Amino acid sequence: MSKPLVIFVPGLYSSTLKSDASCFQPDSFDIPSSLLKSVLLGNRGHANLTLPITWSPDENGVFKQDQDDIYADGPMKAAQPKFFQRLELLAENDHIDLHYVPWDWRRSFEEAEEVISSKILSICKDDDRKAILITHSTGAMLTWPTINAHPELFTTWINAAGCLLLASNLFAKEYFEGWPVPGAEFINILGKKAFFTFTGPYAYFPIKGEVWGGDGVGDLITTEGKIIGNYAGGNNDGIDLHDIETWKEYKMGIYGWKGELGQEVTPEEELHLKHSLEVGKRFREKFLFRNGREYTPSALQKPLSSYFHIKIICYGNDQFDTHSAYEIDMESKKIDVSESKVKAKGDGTLYTKNWSKVPGGLDVEVVLSDPTSGHVPLLDDDNLHKIMVDNFFPDDDVRKAEALSLLELEVTEADENQSE
Repeated sequence: MSKPLVIFVPGLYSSTLKSDASCFQPDSFDIPSSLLKSVLLGNRGHANLTLPITWSPDENGVFKQDQDDIYADGPMKAAQPKFFQRLELLAENDHIDLHYVPWDWRRSFEEAEEVISSKILSICKDDDRKAILITHSTGAMLTWPTINAHPELFTTWINAAGCLLLASNLFAKEYFEGWPVPGAEFINILGKKAFFTFTGPYAYFPIKGEVWGGDGVGDLITTEGKIIGNYAGGNNDGIDLHDIETWKEYKMGIYGWKGELGQEVTPEEELHLKHSLEVGKRFREKFLFRNGREYTPSALQKPLSSYFHIKIICYGNDQFDTHSAYEIDMESKKIDVSESKVKAKGDGTLYTKNWSKVPGGLDVEVVLSDPTSGHVPLLDDDNLHKIMVDNFFPDDDVRKAEALSLLELEVTEADENQSE
């Protein structure tokens, strides 16, 4: 009897990173060891993860960030232990054929997408089974191009807290302060000097002229309460977050924290930032930005009917206050990233409209998570695991019951009614 082919793509920060260069520090990024290192280093965490800030042209003359010896080794399991334990229990007991697709979240999303696509195509090559795809957070954004180009490879897409089309300036905070531990922001797990070298998150920033499709007011609001920013309909007052001159003028990222230290940004650092902004914009333009037509079939690479067979489930939370806009002071030319000035409902990281829709106008089933589960913990929800089992064995009640029993998941009357 054929086992379902299951592929999981994790989100940002959710792949462990490893270097074989040193026998004394083989594991470069994992939890909880990384948290301890950061505390001991006084919030200057993970300088060892710093990428080269030099760039070299490829065979087509496109500049790519130079490589180091660190690579993605696997999914980070500590933050969602129940999710991984249950998936692996099903695999160990020969119920599913399980594959993880980790990726190096430090590097450009352009590179990460190529790695993820290559791995998925390799897994699916010469296999008659259509895959059941599970993605979390940014994993959805980086997997969407493969789904779009190869819908014939998939039967189901479980999109958990998926970060897809809608842009955000949320990471302006990380480029200024580093990445803090969620819920314990006095600890920086990734220091700002290391974070400056990471290229991927620049792709989250909206391209000037993108149509605002999210909740709240937009990406920036002035001290007088005026909406301002990239989005069409948001007055479009010239704030282009992919333009290095904006970063200089508004003291963003390295210009802000180096300025506070009385230091100058070096020409090498400036060139790195310029390349990083360019590659982030290029990724959005290629895969996400469609001049307001992101949710229409014009965003699809194939005829709409080519996607009808894919069951798409968007799973997420709409109960948490979630970042919508930072405050900008037009006189002092500074964006205050210390707190979100405007918030909207979502999962604490993504507002609801971001995780509950997919590109191309494709039909989705929206399922709300446990109300107490935020962006990261919701992968551990029992309800999500029941949904996974239902879709692993849609026409086999015996195997479904065996799987539910193995995972110690109780089937309630509400579950039975929902499946009907």
